[in-house]
Amino acid sequence: MRNLLLICLLGAQLTGTPLLAQTEAPAEEAAASDGDIIFRLFGKTREALFSNFLRITRSEQTEFGEVLTQYETEKAPFTERRNYLLRLYNEKFQTVDEQMMTELTKNTIKNDKEFVSLQIRYYRRMIKLLGSNRAAMFFQLDNYLELSSRLYIQGGLPFIKELETDRKLAITRLEPNVH
Repeated sequence: MRNLLLICLLGAQLTGTPLLAQTEAPAEEAAASDGDIIFRLFGKTREALFSNFLRITRSEQTEFGEVLTQYETEKAPFTERRNYLLRLYNEKFQTVDEQMMTELTKNTIKNDKEFVSLQIRYYRRMIKLLGSNRAAMFFQLDNYLELSSRLYIQGGLPFIKELETDRKLAITRLEPNVH
């Protein structure tokens, strides 16, 4: 997990974008669309980021734009569902019982599995359009943008109280005793 965070931070450093510059996003940030979040983080639209990263040629631009729009349209319900489940978990953490936790976890896993199925379907389309290397690059960037959005949204939600308490206890133990 720490390596994943380092990769994100390195990627943000390379793009010149402060990924975690905003320590606490307001609550309405958690409800912002994925496209809005990507623009806030990187200063460009998803399409511009993909076009630049994949070096989409003029002859590929129209078809690529159509496929990307279709992909983003089909992906939107999964992103919205994931964000909803994340907010629900964070809002209800103090009162979540075993049954609710099980349902939240199952729904999250189900959503993620269905999203991966969508990615597999579009990976095949991207191979035909861009070739295997750029299709792999497409999903590498797509996953990076998804993770960036998740981190941004998570920053706007209340932190899990028990983890926060554990963190404070660990910091207290590390501080030297001054008497």
